[in-house]
Amino acid sequence: MKNITQLFRRMTWCFVLAAVPLIVGCSDNNIITWTEDVKLLDGRVITAEQKRQIDVHNIDREAWLTFKLPEFGDKEIVWHENLGTLVLNIYQGKLYVVGRITTVREFRQYGKPNPSYVGFRYDSGHWVRIPFNEIPAAIYDTNMYFENMALYRLKHVSLEHKAGMMREETYMNDDKHLDQKFLIVE
Repeated sequence: MKNITQLFRRMTWCFVLAAVPLIVGCSDNNIITWTEDVKLLDGRVITAEQKRQIDVHNIDREAWLTFKLPEFGDKEIVWHENLGTLVLNIYQGKLYVVGRITTVREFRQYGKPNPSYVGFRYDSGHWVRIPFNEIPAAIYDTNMYFENMALYRLKHVSLEHKAGMMREETYMNDDKHLDQKFLIVE
């Protein structure tokens, strides 16, 4: 009887030890948060908070963007999608966010857009998805941090940091500027 009890205790202990990585994997460790300076088309610099949920391969799966702009009221504006953010800007009094599809999974989820960017306009307190041809060409230049934050985990991204990133030749042009030919291939 003592051997069965010891065996049961060992099995229970092994089960607990095996469950720890699963429990830790379900924690907020896969949520990354940072702030960044964002230069708008009119020359203003605002601070936005980005939050990303990443998977085990360090791929962005969800993104939240939170910021305040006085012309849109006193409350925080939150954008939440399954995209990487490239552009947050105002053009002719309208607020836009443009996200980039990161994998084929999101490409299918968003209806296989061509080019593979998804635009949103803030209308009457809500984000409305818009076709690519409604994104003003004046805001095509990327002004958001587009590097894989899962690798670097910065707490704050300055304009200087982003300027250095934009000078890097290792980044594709479709990272730095919206490209009408950018398409995810299945």
